[in-house]
Amino acid sequence: MKNNKGITLVALVVTIVVLLILAGVSINLVLGDNGIITKAKEAQRKSAEATQNDLIGMNELAQQLEEKINGSTGSGSGNGGAGGKTEPETVPYLPSDDFHYDTSTSVDTGLIIADSNGNEYVWVVVPRTTAVYKTTGLGKTTFTDADYRSIETDLKNYTSTYGTTDDFSDTWYADTNNEGWLTEAEYKTLKNDMLKSVYENGGFYVGRYEAGIVENRTLYGPTNSDGKYTIEGMPTPVSKADAYPYIWVTRTQAQNLASNVNSGTKTSSLMFGVQWDLVLAFMHNKGNIADSTLTSNSTTIGNYKNNLWTIKNANAKYSTDYGRTFTACPNPFKKDADSEILLTTGADSSFSVQNIYDIAGNVYEWTLEKTDRDSLPCAQRGGDVYDTGSGSPAAKRNNYYTSSAYYYIGFRVTLW
Repeated sequence: MKNNKGITLVALVVTIVVLLILAGVSINLVLGDNGIITKAKEAQRKSAEATQNDLIGMNELAQQLEEKINGSTGSGSGNGGAGGKTEPETVPYLPSDDFHYDTSTSVDTGLIIADSNGNEYVWVVVPRTTAVYKTTGLGKTTFTDADYRSIETDLKNYTSTYGTTDDFSDTWYADTNNEGWLTEAEYKTLKNDMLKSVYENGGFYVGRYEAGIVENRTLYGPTNSDGKYTIEGMPTPVSKADAYPYIWVTRTQAQNLASNVNSGTKTSSLMFGVQWDLVLAFMHNKGNIADSTLTSNSTTIGNYKNNLWTIKNANAKYSTDYGRTFTACPNPFKKDADSEILLTTGADSSFSVQNIYDIAGNVYEWTLEKTDRDSLPCAQRGGDVYDTGSGSPAAKRNNYYTSSAYYYIGFRVTLW
């Protein structure tokens, strides 16, 4: 009996020791340095840190996006000192909620916006600086006729390299061959609105591509019962790559078509002459394109008959019969000799400067300028594929009739 009691006592002691060991393990598992509670707290802490880092990252991304779009660095820009509250030199905007920014681009490389249908436009920087507005100055909030004249003069002086001729000006003239041309008062209002917008925002939008059309156009017209050109039944132009150039249109038809595109709360139009020159100044100042390339020989940046290009765009098409028919380009498509090959819009990146395609070559483009010839008052710019890059560089101007509509003249839409 005593031996059994001894065994029982030993067993009890062993049991107690085992229970204590197990209890210690359980307590350590729960409360130890690597215990459940400690690990739970660590997981909670890391989750909180991750959430905070996400918030910081989103804030930094938003700040970077704002700086990228507005061209500011957070340390001061425009005409203020570093670190102070300053006005940026340029302020891009979205015409409406239907548009969005391409955040892979910036004002320095050519900021792109697009509407819900994929029409693309590029922001042309016109710096809000006293170097540009030497006469007008900065900060105007009300505008008189004298102010508009001053702004126009400052912009013409700023772009004098590209618009030195006195033979062309942004001046109204009559048009009895087309329906829907602007009155003199409407032309003045349109120009003043453009000047005010450029002054206040430090730029404007221009079509990334020449105005295009989904189905090819091979004949001029239509006309009304009075024999005047109209745009009745004509499709709205697009600003997209790989579209057929919108040709066979008069200057007034082009303006009426341009004014009908989606522009949100802003205005759509053909460019005035000073706007075309501002595009070239933008290409020179931000794109480091030599002025001689823009004014004397644009062969390297445009589709001219003497540009021996190689196109690697499977969606591009070409025409050798003045735009009557187009054929899909082989990929690659190499031009081995001088030839007149019309291309669809934005056919190759070599024709792009600051994300703006075909400002030189392919087809001429109508503007709202007036020439000094009453019988040939309409102006077009930029050269075409039927000439050389030195014969018709990007800055080139030509004059035509109000009834002119040809296979080598198109247009481009601008927004402000």
